[in-house]
Amino acid sequence: MSELFDRLLRSKDLPTIPVIHQKIVNILKKSNYSEADISDLIERDQVLASKLLKLVNSPFYGVFGRVSSIPRATMLLGAKLLNGFIMSATLFDSTDKSTVGLWDHSYCCSTVAGYIAKRLNIKTAEEVMTGALLHDLGKVLIRRQLPEETLAIEEAAKSNRITTLDAEKMVIGMSHDEVGIWLAEQWNLPKIIKDLIGYHHSPGLCSEHPKEAAIVHLSDIIIKGIGITGSSDSYVPALDDKALTSLALSEDDVMDIVTEVVCKVETDEMFLKYLPQR
Repeated sequence: MSELFDRLLRSKDLPTIPVIHQKIVNILKKSNYSEADISDLIERDQVLASKLLKLVNSPFYGVFGRVSSIPRATMLLGAKLLNGFIMSATLFDSTDKSTVGLWDHSYCCSTVAGYIAKRLNIKTAEEVMTGALLHDLGKVLIRRQLPEETLAIEEAAKSNRITTLDAEKMVIGMSHDEVGIWLAEQWNLPKIIKDLIGYHHSPGLCSEHPKEAAIVHLSDIIIKGIGITGSSDSYVPALDDKALTSLALSEDDVMDIVTEVVCKVETDEMFLKYLPQR
C-alpha cells in the first residue's frame, strides 16, 4: 500500500499549473484585479476560452442572451468560480484523452449544482459550482498516476457490479474523494471546496458545509442518472437521506428538480451528445 501512496502522491509528478493559467490565478488573488488583463490571458488559450464560453452559455447558468465575448464571460463568472474553473481546466488538460468524459461530467455537474443552489437561495452558489467542477480531482489523479490500477478498478466495478468508488477501495485501498482532498490541500484550496470534494459521496458526514455538499452530491447523482459519468462507472450511487434532510427536500421536490433539469438538458449541447438520439 505504501508503494501505491508513493506513486500516487509523488509531488514531482503532480500536475503543475501552466504559465498562462498561473498568471490568471495570481491576478485573481488581487482585490482590485483587472478583468481586462484576465480576459487577455484567457483569449491566448483557445481550449480554455472555448470551455469558458460553454460554461457561461449553459441554460443552467441563467444568462439571458448568448455570450460570445471572453470579457463578458469573465465578468459574469466572478473571481471565485473563475479560479475553480482554471484549476479544473489545468488538471483535466494535463492528462490524456481518457479524461475527456470526466471534464464533461464535471461541467454538467457544476451547471446543475449552480442551478439547484440558486433555486434553493443558497448564498454560496459560486462555491457550490466551483466544488462541483473540482469534485472528481482525485479520480483524475488516480487515472494519471496509476494507469494499471485504473484498468483494474474499471474491471472490478464491471465484474462485481459495484460503483467506481467501491472498486477503488477494493483495488487500491483508498477512494477518489480521499485523494481529492489531499490534492486540494496541496493546491491550498479554500476549506469549503475541500469539503465539497471530500464529502460529495457522503454529505451527511460534512459538519461545516452540509447543504453545499448535499447539492454537489445530488447533482452528481442526477448527472450520472442521465448517463454522463466520465468513466466506465455505470452504477448510480445511492442518494444520501441526510442530504435531503439538510436541504429540507422531499422526494417530490427532488422529482421536480430532476424534471426541470431534464427540460433544460435538451437545450445544452454538452448534455445532448450523451442523450439517446431520437
